[in-house]
Amino acid sequence: MRKTSSAGASASPSIIDQHRDAIFYLVLAVFFAMGVLQNTLPILFAPGLTGARIAGYATLACFAAIFAFFHFTKKLEAAAIALLTATYLGLGWAALNQGGGPATALIYIPFLPMVATVLLGRRAGIISAAISIIMMTVYTAANVNGYTTPTPHTPHQMSLLYASGAILLTIGVAMHAVIYEHLVKNAMNAAQKAQRELQEKADELAENREFLSTVMDSINEGIVAADANGKLSVFNKQARAMHGLDAMPLASSAWPQTYSLYDADGETLLAEKDVPLFRALNGEKVSGQHLAIVAQDKPKRFFCSNAAPMRNAKGERIGAVATMRDITRERVQEEKISRQNREIDQFARVASVDLQEPLKRIVATADTLRDAPEVKDSGRMRNELASISSAAKRMGALIKDVLYMSRLPIGEMSLQPVAARECIEAAIDLLDINEANCRLDFRFAGSPEIVADPHSLTLVFKHLIENAWRHAPEGVKPHVEFTWIVEDGAAVLGVKDNGAGLTKEEAERVFLPLERVRTSENEEGSGLGLAICRKSLTRMGGEFWLETEPGEGCHFRLRLPLAEAKAMAS
Repeated sequence: MRKTSSAGASASPSIIDQHRDAIFYLVLAVFFAMGVLQNTLPILFAPGLTGARIAGYATLACFAAIFAFFHFTKKLEAAAIALLTATYLGLGWAALNQGGGPATALIYIPFLPMVATVLLGRRAGIISAAISIIMMTVYTAANVNGYTTPTPHTPHQMSLLYASGAILLTIGVAMHAVIYEHLVKNAMNAAQKAQRELQEKADELAENREFLSTVMDSINEGIVAADANGKLSVFNKQARAMHGLDAMPLASSAWPQTYSLYDADGETLLAEKDVPLFRALNGEKVSGQHLAIVAQDKPKRFFCSNAAPMRNAKGERIGAVATMRDITRERVQEEKISRQNREIDQFARVASVDLQEPLKRIVATADTLRDAPEVKDSGRMRNELASISSAAKRMGALIKDVLYMSRLPIGEMSLQPVAARECIEAAIDLLDINEANCRLDFRFAGSPEIVADPHSLTLVFKHLIENAWRHAPEGVKPHVEFTWIVEDGAAVLGVKDNGAGLTKEEAERVFLPLERVRTSENEEGSGLGLAICRKSLTRMGGEFWLETEPGEGCHFRLRLPLAEAKAMAS
């Protein structure tokens, strides 16, 4: 029945807005009742009615049916007009056919367009006024041309008719005034309440915006956000400082050029599809992407960016947000460490040749002299030369271990699924060990598949087996056991010997570089083996520890992730 204006669309509906149709029907019903009464009174006071009066009832009934049809088909404006028309017909026909007395009913007619205008709007008021004019013209013409048959009444009847008309008019006007005043007051109160609530919401929203802006500006990372259409909407203080610019209404294709976004190398302009915020707008979650910003008149800086799409309560994508953390200092430090590592690696390569070569000559010379005829018969000389050769070999092993340990932090590791037993057997093959000089027991069937670097893990087992073999009690055949269990998604492997065991204090020192516990001067070993084992396992993401008691031997344990558990986690 009524079109809502755009200005009021955002405000809360008033009482009139909420109940306009129902109240209009109520007012029309009052006037409709007046028409029925004005047709009924003559029956009471003038029993000799003609068929013309009965036509008034027929007209009211007909238009009431039309009103019901439009009402139930949800055509409310048409229903209202039908009810108005029925009221005009009923009142007018009664007035004309009752000889002038009920003509007071015609006074109601101007009120109907006024009610229609107030409650339904200008269009309904114009239609109502037009119907009023047409009906009054038709009835006037009918009366002038003798189409109506007024019935004379006695003065008493006329007084009653005038009184009834005046009473009905007074009741109708009073009801209209009361209803209208009530509606206006309620509407004004509702409008004032809505205005207060709207102002409170606006103040709360402004306060929340200020709070959010302050929080974002206090974060030590750049934060940028865009709406679902790709319009940049948020640039916090750090983001503005990084780019030297604020958020601008740009197409996403212009972001890399405008905001100086480059690839991690700092030389290649970032493609639109690789911008973290653009990726997030397309539903992708970005984590740890490295990029560079080369803003005008600013030094090149490197950043680590994370980005994610934003969704509302319905799960619909409403935009995206990205953060940028300055990693320039870390990048410079990494480059410095990388340069130092290259220098260490270069030194290690040179040292492995320059330090090992003299030792090889010493060993070769000592072995040659020991076999010379001049010293064959001298046991003392042969022993001294054997000691020189042994010491040179130990020195060579020490240099080799030191160089290996120094290169551990920078060496490449290839972590992959590997069978633990294969690494153990490969380590045994590297040593001069067999069942004749050492008992080896595998306390498990099959072979657990773990995630490790095969070469590094083989060297770890080599060190552990060699350590167990070398530290067996004198006169006792070495006995090495290999164990494993599954614990919290990881394989815990073990190498256990039948040595003398260590005290708690000795166990704490055994992993220190160049620390040798309970060894003789003639015993081989660099004192770096267990330190190398721990560092290698740490690099592989594992753990390494010792379980020992005096007289119970040593049980070295190493924990590495199972390949199956790693795959499931990935």
